[in-house]
Amino acid sequence: MVITILDAEVKENNWGTLKEAYRSETSGMPEGIHQTFLIQSQDTSTYWRIMTHWRSQEDLDKVRNSPETPPAVRVFQAADAKPQLALWNIEIHRVNKNSDLFQ
Repeated sequence: MVITILDAEVKENNWGTLKEAYRSETSGMPEGIHQTFLIQSQDTSTYWRIMTHWRSQEDLDKVRNSPETPPAVRVFQAADAKPQLALWNIEIHRVNKNSDLFQ
């Protein structure tokens, strides 16, 4: 499993555009995406991140090798921001089955 993390500074007047672009781009996600998050820093409110949990490297590669701009990049571009990409391998994955999110 792999996680992609895109980070960007987004001006406050573009936050609504960013959120709407994220909603639009995630309305039909590729099959290989397990889950994705649009998150905002509590310390620096102009700092945003899209974290996406991919089923496999191969699923991520399909999107990255496409001639189209990846959806997460398009989200930031819509908000006039330039994201930086980081790739992370998931070595261990745990789910708290006692969490009320899973009940």
